[in-house]
Amino acid sequence: MILKNANNISELKIQDGLIADSTNDTAILDCKNYTLIPQFIDLNVFPKNKSLSRNSLISLSKKAKNGGVGIIALNSDTNPKIDNEMAIEFIKNLDNDIEILPLMASNNAQNKICDISILNSLGGVGINLDSIQCANTIDKIAKYAKMLDIPIFVNADDKLGGVINYGEISSILGLQARNPLSEIKEVAKILEVAVFYNIKVIFSAISEIRSIELINTAKRHNSNIFAEVSIHHLVLSDEACNNYNTSAKINPPLKDNKTKDLLLDSLQSGKIDLLTSLQCACYNSKKEQVFNDAEFGIDAIYYYFSLLYTYLVKTRVISLEQLINICAKNPAKILNLNCGGIDIGKEAKLMLIDLDSNYDIKDLLSPYNGKKLNGIVKEFI
Repeated sequence: MILKNANNISELKIQDGLIADSTNDTAILDCKNYTLIPQFIDLNVFPKNKSLSRNSLISLSKKAKNGGVGIIALNSDTNPKIDNEMAIEFIKNLDNDIEILPLMASNNAQNKICDISILNSLGGVGINLDSIQCANTIDKIAKYAKMLDIPIFVNADDKLGGVINYGEISSILGLQARNPLSEIKEVAKILEVAVFYNIKVIFSAISEIRSIELINTAKRHNSNIFAEVSIHHLVLSDEACNNYNTSAKINPPLKDNKTKDLLLDSLQSGKIDLLTSLQCACYNSKKEQVFNDAEFGIDAIYYYFSLLYTYLVKTRVISLEQLINICAKNPAKILNLNCGGIDIGKEAKLMLIDLDSNYDIKDLLSPYNGKKLNGIVKEFI
């Protein structure tokens, strides 16, 4: 196939699924008025209601494709958990619109360490680890990661509770706040393990500035440590929770405006390595409850590219090229995938974007309801 007349690339040749300098394929796709970029990769995704089923994964893949995400790493904390061979094979054998890569649980239902070697050989690409696991489990999982050269995805949270950010809004609403130390001290603990074993560690959905500082300091000793932040923590603040708005109840909780601005500064200065849609949709009935009882979660992967482009690129926080590096190149490198860029020899996992189009979000259970977004994914290549 030959792609012609894209806004940013006049001609691109594809041969046998790879970007090439020549091709025998004479099919031509006119990309006039569109921008050609790599498909994005999201490393922190759940199916709806965390249900590991055929329907939930097919629905998730369709939403992800609409949002410009061609590859997802599926969090293992599903129902049932991704902790055995059957779960891995189930995910890998599904025919989806996108590529779904399973992460492996560290422990199974009997709280025993999973056979990571076997699950990895079947297609598990990384290990989910809760930072509150016992020291022996953390040590063994770190050794598995070292031996197999695979990443650990850390949920840094002491699980002491709290449904909203610690600050003024929690006081006004009278809701239990989550202490910032719940994340910060857990990040510090796992960082020492990451540095000691020199392993690849991704800190998932970080929301505290101090955590970002600690991670970037640790990179001096281990360059394979990465900070991931959700787009929502860069766009929204805990003020979205006013009037007990459960659509803005996400995990980790949204921060105050000062922290949000500092996170944006961290993104601009290159201290944030990865972004995520934090996709974790749940049934409407689980959101339409009092704030304390409502589920954490957000359904946003459907318009993920548009959120990123509207709030980060159009506002000149970062350039489109920087966005591509964070959302395609970096995650591809972490998972050792041959994609994430438009270079000869790379897999042609590309998409056409209409940067001039816009649309309104109409979803009463979304914190973005009524917002106008720019940038529409037109086609996957």
